Amino acid sequence: MQKWEHDAATWELLTIEEQERVIGRTKLDSVKLEDRPDDSHVGSTDQERFGDIFRRNMPYGTVTAHGTMFVGFAGDQRPLSAMLESMAGLASGTRDALTRYTRPLTGAYYFVPSTESVRARIGATGSNTL
Repeated sequence: MQKWEHDAATWELLTIEEQERVIGRTKLDSVKLEDRPDDSHVGSTDQERFGDIFRRNMPYGTVTAHGTMFVGFAGDQRPLSAMLESMAGLASGTRDALTRYTRPLTGAYYFVPSTESVRARIGATGSNTL
């Protein structure tokens, strides 16, 4: 889970075409660009590279301070870490262009145990408390 704050004033100075190249999708209908730049957000976070991640973003804020709350769910932490490393350009040296217009304020990983592991833990301890 991450909270990102956007620099809307700088973002709005970009043309629609520049915004689309940063994101890697068309603004009107959210179609992936055929010739998207390597540093586009879609290029940095493409699900085909990182495996199954269920991702959702939700806007938050006021007129003066706003951004996005991001949450990603995966069966393993590694795909989420790899996606963030890609955004930072750690492996390729190419930083996600979107990070020029937004910055992370918080970040956390949460672990949700499977039902089976919870049942096994309760069975092993003979108690309903973990």
